[in-house]
Amino acid sequence: MAASWSASALAAQLLLAAGLAAALAAAGSSGLALAAWVLLELCAFALLLAVAPLALALWKAPGQLPRIRAGWVARAVCADALAFEAALGRMALEPWRAPPDSPAVTAATLARPVLLIHGFACSRAVWRPLLARLRAAGVGPTRAVSLEPLHAGIETHVAQVLRVLEALAAGSGGGTVTIVAHSMGGLVARAALRRARAGLIGRIITLGAPHHGTALACWFPWPGVRQMCPGASWLEELNACQEGRLGIPVTTLYSLDDNYIVPAASARLEGARAIEFRGLGHLSLLDSPRVLRQVMSELLA
Repeated sequence: MAASWSASALAAQLLLAAGLAAALAAAGSSGLALAAWVLLELCAFALLLAVAPLALALWKAPGQLPRIRAGWVARAVCADALAFEAALGRMALEPWRAPPDSPAVTAATLARPVLLIHGFACSRAVWRPLLARLRAAGVGPTRAVSLEPLHAGIETHVAQVLRVLEALAAGSGGGTVTIVAHSMGGLVARAALRRARAGLIGRIITLGAPHHGTALACWFPWPGVRQMCPGASWLEELNACQEGRLGIPVTTLYSLDDNYIVPAASARLEGARAIEFRGLGHLSLLDSPRVLRQVMSELLA
């Protein structure tokens, strides 16, 4: 489903660009002017999609962005506009590409099984930048799961993740699995920890996960998204039984300028190690060299 909606979004952008080009051509614009206006339209569209989540979240919860620094936020929004387009492309092409997993242990592979869990409305395709680094470092076996159905509640995704965790552990000689999770995937990972057998999950690393919710989620009706609204009963119960007593090492990486997680401090979790970044948006956490280096450092420690 993620491939379908991302392909539709890319097609919509291209149709808008083609319409603008046709209108300008009819008005007698030169080829250079046509190219400049079309490029500007595509950039504006991407920026709008990066700014809209932040605007909606702040509208729902005004005053939740303390000490705003325009420079950092501008950098985060621009980074996220590029990351959004890259994620759309990866997800749209996913059905025609080889699976991103490295499912087997080889002589050159460190026995460190890793499961990657994406966030809402994404797919495993968004993990390709990190997977390239994992392969280069010989970390594995690795699996990147695509959560289905797309709009299901978080506990539905947990059942799928637990099956993948067991298969991954079995394929690596029964070792514990490290989970790296982005956004809603971080909550899926924590919910899986609550239901998993002892020793199955050895560590969790989250990127921009709304551990205490995000005001943006309060705008939408889908079950999994509503569970990320601050004060949601499911989220409150999860935190009540885990916060400060997680039982395994947990690291939270997040940006103080996240355009989806409002307030940004929601990505912190009591009892977990917290690592902050500046000038990065929500999706750009997935392909930022700074973030990827830190994730690799955590995995190889």
